[in-house]
Amino acid sequence: MLFRRLLFAAIVCPALALHAAETKRYDVVIVGGGAGGTAAAVQAARLGAKVALIEETDYLGGQMGAAGVSSMDEGGPLEVDSGIYAEFLGRLKAHYDKLGKSIGTCYYRKSHHCGEPSAVQAVLYEMIGDAHKGGQTLDVYLHAHVTKVLSNGNTVTGAITDTGLTLQSHILVDATEFGDVLPLTPAAYRLANAKSDKLDPAACVQGLTWVAIIKKYPNGVPPGLQMKNPPPGYNKDIFSKSLYAGAPVGKEYQAPVDFVRHNAYRGLPDSSNPQNYDATMPEQITKTEINWFNDLPMRAKDFTAKQREKTVCEAKLKTLQNLYYIQHDLGESLWSVANDEGYDTAYNQQHHCANIPEEFRAIERNMPQEPYVRESRRLIGEHTLTGGEILRTTANPRAAVSFTSSIATNDYRPDLHGCFQEPTLEHDLEHEADRPEIDHPAGPFQIPIESLIPLKVDGLLAAEKNISQSRFVNGSTRLQPIVMLTGQAVGTLAAIASKENMQPRYVRVEEVQRSLLANGSTLAYDDLKDMPHGSPAWQAAQFALVHHWMEANRGNFLPDEIVTPEQAHQMLTQAFPHLTLQSGAITTAEQFLEAAKRAHLITSKPAFTFGNQPLTRIRAAQILYAFSE
Repeated sequence: MLFRRLLFAAIVCPALALHAAETKRYDVVIVGGGAGGTAAAVQAARLGAKVALIEETDYLGGQMGAAGVSSMDEGGPLEVDSGIYAEFLGRLKAHYDKLGKSIGTCYYRKSHHCGEPSAVQAVLYEMIGDAHKGGQTLDVYLHAHVTKVLSNGNTVTGAITDTGLTLQSHILVDATEFGDVLPLTPAAYRLANAKSDKLDPAACVQGLTWVAIIKKYPNGVPPGLQMKNPPPGYNKDIFSKSLYAGAPVGKEYQAPVDFVRHNAYRGLPDSSNPQNYDATMPEQITKTEINWFNDLPMRAKDFTAKQREKTVCEAKLKTLQNLYYIQHDLGESLWSVANDEGYDTAYNQQHHCANIPEEFRAIERNMPQEPYVRESRRLIGEHTLTGGEILRTTANPRAAVSFTSSIATNDYRPDLHGCFQEPTLEHDLEHEADRPEIDHPAGPFQIPIESLIPLKVDGLLAAEKNISQSRFVNGSTRLQPIVMLTGQAVGTLAAIASKENMQPRYVRVEEVQRSLLANGSTLAYDDLKDMPHGSPAWQAAQFALVHHWMEANRGNFLPDEIVTPEQAHQMLTQAFPHLTLQSGAITTAEQFLEAAKRAHLITSKPAFTFGNQPLTRIRAAQILYAFSE
């Protein structure tokens, strides 16, 4: 805890000193310190951009930190092994290894990854701190709210905070949980099933949840955290049909459940517990999340500032009711809100809900800073990713469409919390039949770079649940891993655009992809288990797959397989479709290299020495990759 406080002071306090009516200039200004925003900030800084990160609360991490959903919602290995999310998991594991604790405590299997929100925030500050050690500029502004966006015609040029601080930018990134920056810009966006020029206040939006981190106090719940009276509006019937003692054992993730299975669903490591446990020991779990039976339905009107405060406070009250049910009707009197997650901050002390009585104030202060938002405003970008494009079925487990402009891959199932019937959909994008089967194992799909870039506005990118996508797609892209990976791509694109003094839409996607591949981000549908992840050969193979020059075989690249002359000619014509390629049989790597030189009108030779070695798949991929710069 002391380390985190010192790190916080070193990183954040210099930025907070600038929290006044003055003007600062940055290459990239990112609004929202959540999973996507923090990943974007770290990545942009690593690539040499001067970065400012603005966070409305005083707790980083967004959905996995400030909102408390720190049991990671992972689809499969494509996300877990990829890019900045894999780095984050490695650091989180190292954090708990020092404590002798497992991070495999949630979702009934120890192969999943979970951590306390306080540990998530510590890891994010560690990543930010490393950027500072490397000499990069990454200033963090906490407890800061953007009230105005600056623009020159259709070009965004900066933002102003509620303290009067003006931050000029080459690229402004909306990484807020609700997509709150978009309405302040000239960019068009979607909310629910309507566009911004014709919003429907009554339109249905996925439900939000105000999570609570709860723990077992073996020596008794501290004063103030024991609920003596039911919260206003308490009705035990809301919870008793799904959560009750002695509930029958059913399918995983399905109610009804007893308290032990409830805790095992989103079980977390407990740093205050000297004992270690994992998901195979559900009775021993002493820390978990209340994030199951406490969703609150949403409407588009709830996005307005005045109505939002009322709605999110209703969600917080519902979670308090859930806690009272656990303490009293279930008889779990040793459980209450965890007081060691660092949520009792200045921000929380200043933001109380009027509908929650004073007697619950200590509990409220130890609840997360913000609700868990599943669906936000969504940018209308150069491309809007739709349910039909990411459709995965049992017969065809891979998405219906692949993108040569891929900047991230995801394999999470389409999980919408309400509002997935035909009347709630955007009929210019999709229909109910485009919703993938929810029960089959999810297959991979890609996010194209065009979904990050506004259709007509420059100087602006989206990096959270607000990328250009349909409602169905949002159900698969709103989770922590893919949001971090999308954020990493945004940070990469923003840094390159700033360095080259151009707008993101004019940056070559190949340049962004090469940078992401160098950082271990999987861009193709196959992670290629027969090659070392992140190696130069793996990067070349991934690039060849993304651009459809080659195909994988059951998830493997088969790097040493010999390429036939017919295959070699096809690869070259696909890689260089607008260039002249002389005919002739190609059997060696040297002949392939010379053909690539002729096709690319290059006289100098890349640093390859092949002699008469046969043309293998990996040698072909490496040659094509070298000519793609």
